[in-house]
Amino acid sequence: MSIFKTRHVRAILALCCLGLPPPGLTQASTEAPWDDSPAPFVLHGASITVTEDRRVERGLQMEGASGFQVADGRTLWLQGPVLGHPADSLIPVPFWKLGGGHLELAGAGTLTGQIVLAEGSLGLAHDDTLGAPGNSLEMAAGTRLELRPGVRVGQVIQVRSAATAQTPPAHWGLAPIAGQSGAAVWRVASGEATLAGSIQADAPIIKDGAGTLRLTGIGFSSGREPLILAQGGLRVDQLWWGPILTQPGTVLSGVGQVDEARVAGLLQPGAPDRTGTLLVGQRLALLPQSQTRIRIDADGQADRIWSFGTARLGGELLVEPVSGAWTPARRWTIVQADGGLEYGADGGGDPVPGDGRYVRAVSALRYLDPVLDYSPTTVTLGLRYNARGLNTADAAWRGALLDDSRFPRESALAHTAGGRAWVQTWAANTERSGIHGLPGDDRDTSGLQIGASRPVGGHGALAVYAGVQDMRLSTGSGTWPPADPSGTDAAGGAYRLRDWSVHLGLGASLARQGWRLTLGAAQSWHRADIRRQADPAESPLRSRPNARLAQAWLHVQPERPVPVGSWQLTPYAQATWLRLHRPAVHESGGLATVALDARTDQRWMGQLGVRIQRVWSTPQGDARMILDLGVRRLWGGSTLSSPQAYRADPGRRFEAEGLPVPRHALHLDLGVQAPIARRVQVTLAYTGQHGGGQMQHGLWLGVRGGFR
Repeated sequence: MSIFKTRHVRAILALCCLGLPPPGLTQASTEAPWDDSPAPFVLHGASITVTEDRRVERGLQMEGASGFQVADGRTLWLQGPVLGHPADSLIPVPFWKLGGGHLELAGAGTLTGQIVLAEGSLGLAHDDTLGAPGNSLEMAAGTRLELRPGVRVGQVIQVRSAATAQTPPAHWGLAPIAGQSGAAVWRVASGEATLAGSIQADAPIIKDGAGTLRLTGIGFSSGREPLILAQGGLRVDQLWWGPILTQPGTVLSGVGQVDEARVAGLLQPGAPDRTGTLLVGQRLALLPQSQTRIRIDADGQADRIWSFGTARLGGELLVEPVSGAWTPARRWTIVQADGGLEYGADGGGDPVPGDGRYVRAVSALRYLDPVLDYSPTTVTLGLRYNARGLNTADAAWRGALLDDSRFPRESALAHTAGGRAWVQTWAANTERSGIHGLPGDDRDTSGLQIGASRPVGGHGALAVYAGVQDMRLSTGSGTWPPADPSGTDAAGGAYRLRDWSVHLGLGASLARQGWRLTLGAAQSWHRADIRRQADPAESPLRSRPNARLAQAWLHVQPERPVPVGSWQLTPYAQATWLRLHRPAVHESGGLATVALDARTDQRWMGQLGVRIQRVWSTPQGDARMILDLGVRRLWGGSTLSSPQAYRADPGRRFEAEGLPVPRHALHLDLGVQAPIARRVQVTLAYTGQHGGGQMQHGLWLGVRGGFR
């Protein structure tokens, strides 16, 4: 091709780029070139009208200024790339989107030139859809740009008002564009999309859609037109020089700088994966319904807001600390306003209700309270422990040990008098109701005791016995940690523990003057594994305490039952002394770990009751149906407490109470004792206690055999 011809072709293409018809070129047909060919279809400087929904897999090659006019309510999907002129890709080739419908570009383009969104909406589903990096996208007021999740647009974005927006080439013969007014719309329906190029705006912009739009380029609003965050999130990681207005339910975040902001939604300085500072050039105003989130990371660094101008605070401050290097003496400057913090009643040209301070400050960890210190130019944050993260599991465990001490004791009492050997097992479930904000719990107790009793003289007996007991105790049921911790939010938190113990004991029985006196003493060694949650959002804390339980008892009853018809009645009285000692213990696992002081609990229990039995003969000997009904009373206080201090703040001490031991309880045993051989008897009985918000149900199973 001659030099003259080459220059002639370039001149024609340049005229097309300017929107002027080339010499001798008639207007292209507006009929859409849809066919089944795999090759890209070519637009020769024309505007194609689309009047029905269409999905096109082929690419689009442009030769001259071209575009699509999509009718209202219709959508055109271009799955293939948008290509520039094949002869010389350096020649700009403008591309227009016209009509009130929607154009979706999903391919990677090589177009060199400006993309003009003059009407309707344009969707971008690929990082390189807009072609060459030097391209720009111009969108007019009243149009909408839709960004798909994960898309990153690096080209320049220009938002034009009606006065500055371009008009389509005149030779296309289109009607004038109407309705170029109001705001342009940026929409991210879900996920996160990024505008990485510079942005120039002389019209208002509305960000909508539930997703987050990230700005990593420099944006400038020449006419001070606002960027309105109406839905979802806006993350500014570079510079936006213009006013930002956010509505309730939205999130403004980032580590960049905004010129000024008036926030009615959530303000989150920092990046999603790290703490950081959000800068404000002139003024920050937080409305009463707003919320500000400040995070404290594992290294002890906090988010911050820094205004080079002024700041007027309001709404709620939410502090989100995590376990890490932190002490109660640590302080963070979370707000700094070089031009001063605006205190006092609202007023002025841009009034904001309130007094210029946060209405309230809360911590995401329920056992920490934010403490704010206001100065003329800064707000300083500190954290202080409260009582809501204390260990109440320890006191609940100790109370359960005192209550379940009855099983080894009653097992020994049943067999001490008389010469026999025995094996006794038990299993019981106990439910305790929550009280005073403490969560209720549920425990399962099982155990086994073996022993032997030998007659001494004509009226006495001595016994020795040993056994094991296993107890499982937890708040709620099901999975751990509990899926719904709402019932444990008031105090203490959820816990789960297991206690193993062994016990040894001695007993003696003596009959004199129609009365039988039975004495006993036992020592139990307990080892527990306790896991608890100081906060529902955190991993469980762990401790492994041990304890020693000593008990002694005195039981008095008539030597012979009182006959009442075919029944036999035996009234009795019982007194028990209990001493439980738990050495000091330290928790591990998180910011709310506590150190518990050593604790000794001493209590007395008394019980009055009657044993009713009916005897009938069997081939192996007498069998009995037995009903034991009694009332138990506790002396020495029903509530157990645990003196403790958070390990990060040992100078401040707390007293945490656990679920109480019932002060009064109704005791009931009902079962059958029957011989299965000449000297062997089996006992099967129900056992239960009820009172003080506690319900216990269990079973006894015992086998005993007499000596010759």
